[in-house]
Amino acid sequence: MDLDLLKQVNGLWRKIYPYLASQIMDRYQRDSGAVLELGPFSGGISVEMAKRHPGLNITIADESSQVLEGLKEGIRAEGLSGVIDIRKSVFDPLVFENSEFDLVISRGVFFFLDDDGILLREIFRVIKEGGMAFVGGGYGKDTPPGLINEIADESRELNDGLGRTRVRIEDLGKIITKSGLDDHCKIVAEGGLWVVIDKKNY
Repeated sequence: MDLDLLKQVNGLWRKIYPYLASQIMDRYQRDSGAVLELGPFSGGISVEMAKRHPGLNITIADESSQVLEGLKEGIRAEGLSGVIDIRKSVFDPLVFENSEFDLVISRGVFFFLDDDGILLREIFRVIKEGGMAFVGGGYGKDTPPGLINEIADESRELNDGLGRTRVRIEDLGKIITKSGLDDHCKIVAEGGLWVVIDKKNY
């Protein structure tokens, strides 16, 4: 992944992250717990959450050391070095223990989501009983249209340059079925295309 393009995308979306953070927290319905943000598009949502909800214990993970160094710089600039932890991890398998997190987030997950649903199963594995994940892509349901219009063209161009994979709802449904998590996953098409994973005993 082109690190310069990635940095541009993440910078462009700075005004969007507060709305995505709010949408996720509205579903999470708690202001404490262990949170994992996963993947190269991490950072922005975690920063917003850390500022608004100091009771959260936040970790960011990606498989690229260069990406993580860039994230560390951004977190230092926000004065949150002692608040947000950075870990290196491949996606299969994630380095984390079973049932380690209350909430897992991944914006831009379609860049690295496999067709067999292995990553979804790994995310499910590291969620605590009663926890959830919010993964996918999009601007979020409450982001003002004017703000979206302001960055849409440039964002589309940058993401295409990064090799964006376009996923349809039908494709996502098939991936969920292959993951074996149909009973735990809900597709949310409001404000993008997202999967909400709930880890509960049914």
